[in-house]
Amino acid sequence: MYNSFLPAEYHPPTPPKKTGFHRYQFILFEQPPHTQVVLTEQERSSRGKWDFPAFITRFNLGEPVATLQFLTQNSKD
Repeated sequence: MYNSFLPAEYHPPTPPKKTGFHRYQFILFEQPPHTQVVLTEQERSSRGKWDFPAFITRFNLGEPVATLQFLTQNSKD
């Protein structure tokens, strides 16, 4: 069992001012047993500009078990 990994940090939505609504998605996968999912440096530093299909393939994640999508805009708009 893997317990020695660092979880991915959560960064709340931060759409820029005066850019309208932005779509955010959460996609939940069941992690295969005995598989440690580790983000690359690029995946850690990027907010959606990485190869998501390759990530799914790399860790054999299969189909999502749940998804959530929402729209938000800058709170000062």
